[in-house]
Amino acid sequence: MVPAIYIAGTGQHSGKTMFSLGLVAALRECGRSVGYMKPVGQRAVQADDAFVDEDVVLMAHVFGTDQGLSPANPVTLPAGYTTQFLSEDLCSDELVDRILKGYQQISEGNEFVVVEGTGHAGVGAVVGLSNAKVASILGAKVLIIMCGGLGRPIDEFSLNEALFDKEGVAIAGVVANKFLASRLDEFVPLLRKWFDSAGVPLLGVIPYETTLTEIALCQIVSEIGADVINGEESLDRRIRDCIIGAAPPHRLIPFLEPGVLAIIPGDRDDLVLTAVSCEELIPEAAGTIAVCLTSGILPHPNTLRIIRQSHVPVIAVKGGTFSVASEISDLVAKMMPGDTEKIELAKRLVANNIDLDATVAAVAKGRLMLME
Repeated sequence: MVPAIYIAGTGQHSGKTMFSLGLVAALRECGRSVGYMKPVGQRAVQADDAFVDEDVVLMAHVFGTDQGLSPANPVTLPAGYTTQFLSEDLCSDELVDRILKGYQQISEGNEFVVVEGTGHAGVGAVVGLSNAKVASILGAKVLIIMCGGLGRPIDEFSLNEALFDKEGVAIAGVVANKFLASRLDEFVPLLRKWFDSAGVPLLGVIPYETTLTEIALCQIVSEIGADVINGEESLDRRIRDCIIGAAPPHRLIPFLEPGVLAIIPGDRDDLVLTAVSCEELIPEAAGTIAVCLTSGILPHPNTLRIIRQSHVPVIAVKGGTFSVASEISDLVAKMMPGDTEKIELAKRLVANNIDLDATVAAVAKGRLMLME
């Protein structure tokens, strides 16, 4: 098998998908032939004739694929699978075979493969497929994505390093992601000093970008099971903040800023009309806000008619206003195939902020694995 670049993280939401996408793009820009796979997926969706992790769908959209989607994500762990695995004394051998077969297919015609992990080093251990174990199976080195900062990333790195070491997996380097600009000059030299003393290359420092934290409205619709009342063509709008509409209409207007999702009880026609009229009331908010109707109630038919004459996307859910607001606030932004701006930003962030030559050199010395 050709060498693998296995991308892993010190915890959830470290940025492994963003980094994987940017790395594949940077390597291809340099003329390298590189494949992509995610051996173990958790958030699976239906795509073509395959049921695969949504990150695989994203990569196929951006880069295309000649091998189909299934080889890129040979194993998915749907809800309830771990319970079944333990209660029925299932064996992971068949899953390992699928991973190796998928890797072999993705490897064909490529110099190496970017392999995206799932969470921290221990994720998947319940079915015998922790990230550290999968890296070992593929004979890969690991590149760890950690959060920006000083104490926390070093502490989390040390925990993950112990499990990779247990599985005999070498660490090729680390990348600090989501680093606040105000801390770069102070913390990066100290971070580099610590990792130099540990013999681990700091291959890059990627600054924090608020654009990547904004959630596409289509993701919100999918995650909370909302119905689209108006503006289906505008579900690519990105949401950066939510407000709850409960006060009189004149108090809502100052909060209707670009990127806002107004969460309003469905029977508050006055607030709904104010929100959907914001494109005329607040020109700078035009084409940027959205409305979520709650409590399983739709406004009066006359109000609905005005909604459908507007360009504001309006969705509706059955849950109460507070519970829906809490659910949305807990969502973590995912990069979607239609997020052109985020995709291009990911490419630029990786290309401009990592040492690509050092990363390629680490691959040339042996198997390398990336994890989020």
